[in-house]
Amino acid sequence: MNKLILPGRVMFAIGIAGLAILCFVYKDFIVGRPPAWSLPFNLTSIVAYISGAILITASVAIIINKKGARASMAIAALIFIFSVLRHIPQFMNDWLNTYKSVALFGGALIVGSTFILDDPQRYTGNTQSQRNIFILTGKLFLSTFFVASGYAHFKFAGFVTDFIPAYIPFRTFWAYFCGVCLIAGGIGIFVPGISKWASLLSGIMLTGWFLLLHIPRLIAHPTDASDRMGLCESFTFAGIFFVLAGILWNKKQAKSLY
Repeated sequence: MNKLILPGRVMFAIGIAGLAILCFVYKDFIVGRPPAWSLPFNLTSIVAYISGAILITASVAIIINKKGARASMAIAALIFIFSVLRHIPQFMNDWLNTYKSVALFGGALIVGSTFILDDPQRYTGNTQSQRNIFILTGKLFLSTFFVASGYAHFKFAGFVTDFIPAYIPFRTFWAYFCGVCLIAGGIGIFVPGISKWASLLSGIMLTGWFLLLHIPRLIAHPTDASDRMGLCESFTFAGIFFVLAGILWNKKQAKSLY
């Protein structure tokens, strides 16, 4: 359903561009919140500037629908090389952000898959198979991240409760409720018949967090690095889930994934 895929692509691209700008601000590749590495400072900055420029260029390409597949794959490659690979050796120390970086990588694959079918003449058995691999891989990584995040809402309930703005009542309830929603969404995107609804509702939930949680937190803490990244990440993930919902809403496309 293009009514979901197109705005989802734009949301994803804007979120990635925002994270790319933060790469310039913090002079490091921060997409997926990778741990610090031992490169010389100047080299770290060079990597940040080059990768940030590529991310912005790729984001623009996705928005204007020019070589969107290559642009999405470039984003996926940068996240894998400069975030996922940095996380893996320190997985036990920062497992949730490891899952986040993997989910962003998978999300880029999902977005990229939607461009493969833009030219009907290229819709052959091979491209369909490639597209399905991208989507299934992305779904697996998104699901893992959502389930892990839901678990974190229970394990670190006190932190999550304090993270919710004070103007929202019953914060402890919402902390647990959102944890349940995350787990349900992560599992639901793999259940035939409800996967499209799980994706759509997850996108709506993340958009709600962007508006009700992350914007107020950024206003309250405009220089906080975590809140800046959280704002961009929530918008990026919302876009990914809208794209996924658009894919799954097409019965023919969804059937090929099961």
